[in-house]
Amino acid sequence: MNQLFLNLLSVFLSSSLLLAQGQPIRATGDEMPVIRETTTATLPTTYTGRQILVGSGGGVTGFSTTYYLLENGKLFGRRSRDTTFTFIGQQTATNTKRVFSVAESKCKLKTAKFDHPGNVYTFIEWKKGKQEHKVAWGATGKVVPANYKQFYNSFMAMIPAPSRLN
Repeated sequence: MNQLFLNLLSVFLSSSLLLAQGQPIRATGDEMPVIRETTTATLPTTYTGRQILVGSGGGVTGFSTTYYLLENGKLFGRRSRDTTFTFIGQQTATNTKRVFSVAESKCKLKTAKFDHPGNVYTFIEWKKGKQEHKVAWGATGKVVPANYKQFYNSFMAMIPAPSRLN
């Protein structure tokens, strides 16, 4: 019975991750994007290209966790209580392009106006240089556009569970 439930949950979650034209944010087919460990001097604070930031936070502690995908494919994470970024891996060029395309065209992050954080909140942000455009949700009674939730879930699915920041 538990196995059946887990199988059904897995199918549901997989199908809910589909975005633009039925394609998940993945490198190819159903394969997870390749994450390669590398050392890097490029950090989100000094990077001048486009970035997608995805995260959540709030609650009793007020802490937040943010993941940064740079246009060059490098993926970082940082908790608000940390002083450094954690390098998570290198995304494929195809997957990186798809993430930015969905964020800019389907979610329209560069022009969207949706700022309804609650005590516990989730956010997506598009950034390039000093330009920043952010949507946030979590307030009770506010209907979140489905494409924001789908994008958030798909983005988080790119990050292997052992690499997620706690």
